[in-house]
Amino acid sequence: METLSRDHCPLCGSRDIRPFRRGTVDPEKLSAADFRITDNRYGSLWTFHLCRDCKFVFSNPAPGAESLEAMYSSLEDSEYSLEADNRGRNFSIILNRLEKIIPSGGHLLDVGAASGIFMHLARERGFRVHGVEPSAQLVREARERYGLEVIQGTVDQLPAGTTYQVITCLDLIEHMADPLAELRRITTRLAPGGILVLVTPDIRSLAARLTGRRWWHYRIAHVNFFSRPSLDRLISLLGLKTISRRRYAWHFSLFYLVTRLWPSLGKRKALQRILKKIHLKLQLLDSWEVYARKN
Repeated sequence: METLSRDHCPLCGSRDIRPFRRGTVDPEKLSAADFRITDNRYGSLWTFHLCRDCKFVFSNPAPGAESLEAMYSSLEDSEYSLEADNRGRNFSIILNRLEKIIPSGGHLLDVGAASGIFMHLARERGFRVHGVEPSAQLVREARERYGLEVIQGTVDQLPAGTTYQVITCLDLIEHMADPLAELRRITTRLAPGGILVLVTPDIRSLAARLTGRRWWHYRIAHVNFFSRPSLDRLISLLGLKTISRRRYAWHFSLFYLVTRLWPSLGKRKALQRILKKIHLKLQLLDSWEVYARKN
């Protein structure tokens, strides 16, 4: 995989950067399977630097944008939709909040739509949904499961001039080679007064500091990390205004959580039936959920 060394912060441009964590990833040995959403090799991390000015944490050397796009286009993640019900619980909370900010029925674009779970729920709420997703397998699954026509690729493949009242980037920006540049392209599609929704891990959370290198958000697919100061800088650089900021909560089955730690238990059918019936809400206070308006 192609990598790029940086002598400045890719968010604010400051040269006041310092080493943050030494990595364990060997870019030359990576394959698309390493970037699965459901990958559970926690503690696998790139070498990260910290910007002293805006507090953005970024991989350095960093994977190139074209290399990442190639990985995600050939990615297959058949396990992602096994937790569709609980992922739907997460997404329904976001939709509840969105409906208080902007009426349903508007155009909604989900960037990094995966298998279309969020789009499906938004459509049921009355939104006119569109989505882009680089993985061919997940695009196919969205069509087969929900009848959704998701565009394979990025926002660059969308029809020219199309704008949206809502754009969602849920658990996405930590995967981007250059979040500022990519979000600038994305937010050109946001209509005046439109809402951008971001969900992303918080590198300065108590959970991240207490668990150190064992933090569950340290995984190969996560190449950047934000905190409140760097998110505020990002929103400002995009010309948006934050109107709501919350801690994101997670819903999972006990089966999913147990098999993150002990994958071999996933083969035990009797145990699977029992644990899948137990649903848990986890509020670890280590992810941000941000709503920002285009002026």
